[in-house]
Amino acid sequence: MKRDHVLMLVAGFVLGAVVTFMVMKQAGIQAPQAVAPPSAPAAPQASSANPGQADFDPAQHEAMIAQFIEKAKSDPKDASSKVMLGNIYYDKGDFIGAIPWYEEALKLEPENSDVIVDLGVCYRENKQFQKALQLFDRALAVDPKKKQALFNKAVVYGVDLKDGAKAREILGLIEKDYPGDPMAAQLRGSLPKQ
Repeated sequence: MKRDHVLMLVAGFVLGAVVTFMVMKQAGIQAPQAVAPPSAPAAPQASSANPGQADFDPAQHEAMIAQFIEKAKSDPKDASSKVMLGNIYYDKGDFIGAIPWYEEALKLEPENSDVIVDLGVCYRENKQFQKALQLFDRALAVDPKKKQALFNKAVVYGVDLKDGAKAREILGLIEKDYPGDPMAAQLRGSLPKQ
């Protein structure tokens, strides 16, 4: 692994922890014990129980984002900085802000199924359900057993489009390949009976 890639990976974990801490502190909540959303990479959890932990500095956060943007602009062939920026906006809940970065990354890595799924979630969050479904299908074309794509597709059908039959059909595929998956069982239980 190249030194730049290792630095980007470490910076991503640090930034993820900082963003998580900031959002949780502003919301006044403690670190959740639940699993991260199916299409988002798990971020290190911040602990609000550590009294020695320094307060988050928004200026430093903005400076870090500016550095990633500069890296993305200075090296147009570097997909990792574009993915990192997409992830930063995604983690902040700014799905519209994440979309152009994920799309730029996919121009360089068109078969990155993780980015394809995350982009699909961004479109779902912006109520563009058909575009989201197209992206989940694209991820499944790359990786036919991509659990996050299947799960998110079932969510769009079952929750957003109110097509419980289609959602249950997709959940059947998840349960076949991932027996006992608790998220699939939870979604199945929340679907209307038809």
